[in-house]
Amino acid sequence: MPLVMQQLTQRLKRHKKPVRSYGPVEKKAAVAIGLLATDEGVSLLMIRRAERAGDPWSGHMGFPGGRRDRDDADNLACALRETREELGLDLLQAGELICELGDLNTNWRPDRPEMLITPFVFALHKLPALTPNYEVDSVVWVPLQFLLDRGNRALLKWQWQGESLQSDAYIYQGNQIWGLSLMMLDELMEAAQR
Repeated sequence: MPLVMQQLTQRLKRHKKPVRSYGPVEKKAAVAIGLLATDEGVSLLMIRRAERAGDPWSGHMGFPGGRRDRDDADNLACALRETREELGLDLLQAGELICELGDLNTNWRPDRPEMLITPFVFALHKLPALTPNYEVDSVVWVPLQFLLDRGNRALLKWQWQGESLQSDAYIYQGNQIWGLSLMMLDELMEAAQR
C-alpha cells in the first residue's frame, strides 16, 4: 500500500539530521527534494542535468540545486534560489519544508570539486508549473513506491579513469539514479519507513 503524504510528512518531520564530520570544507551547496501526493502515492521531483562541458555531473539525475552564493543567507536560501532558477519553482509558495537530510561531501571521487551538499525535503501542495532553464534537460517524477521496492535496485557498471567500477542504482524509465542522489534517497527512504 502506498504511503500517503500525511504519514510520510509526519515520519520525516521526526527525522533528525545526522551529524557527519568531514573536517573543514569551504564550498557549500544545497538541493531540494520535492514530494508530491499523486493518485499512485507519493512521487519525488528529480531532474536530469543538461549535458555541459566542465560540469562533473553533466547528464546525471539529481535534484534541483547547486552551489551556494555569497548572497545566500544560508544553505536553505541556496536551495530555494537554485530551485527557482532551474525550474521556476518557488518552494515556499508551492509547499512547505519538512526536514533537512545529512550533509554529503562530493569529494568521494578525486575528479569532483570538494563541497558539502545539504539536501532539504519539501512537501508540495499541488503539481507545480515548471519552467526548466538551460541547466535542466528534463524533469522526472519518480514514485516513492518504486524506490522503496528493493527489487528495483540494480547494479550499475561504469568506467572511471580506465577502471571498471560498479555501484547500486535505480533505473527508472531509462534514467540512472545513483551516486550522491542515491545516498540522499537512501536516508530519505530510511526515515520514511520509521
